[in-house]
Amino acid sequence: MVQGVEHIALCAENIVSLIAWYQNIFQLKLVKESPQGPFFLKFPDGVLIEFVETVGDIPEVPHARDKGLRHIAVSVSSIETMVARLKREGVDVVEDFKTVTNGTKLFLFRDVEGNIVQLIERKNPLGA
Repeated sequence: MVQGVEHIALCAENIVSLIAWYQNIFQLKLVKESPQGPFFLKFPDGVLIEFVETVGDIPEVPHARDKGLRHIAVSVSSIETMVARLKREGVDVVEDFKTVTNGTKLFLFRDVEGNIVQLIERKNPLGA
């Protein structure tokens, strides 16, 4: 029986730098580390991000609507505070802060390796 999403994986040129960035921005807990990897950071809801060292050529950074997996959506409780902090940190903004018609608040940006991350704050949980 399916129970949910356990983790997503990000391939990184510099695992140490990317892990440190996610820990700094989102205050995530390192839950597994070994000398060879893999390395995981844990969100408060239990979902994990795995960080894997990339091999081979680095692909071109995709655009927000290119085919395939495009972003990680991170649920937050105070999006305006997070957006202000991220802008102070100098993130590359993909789509600036907006509130859509149903009241959901969104902000898309790139992490230090170019992966697209979306902050989302919903009035009501989706599917509730």
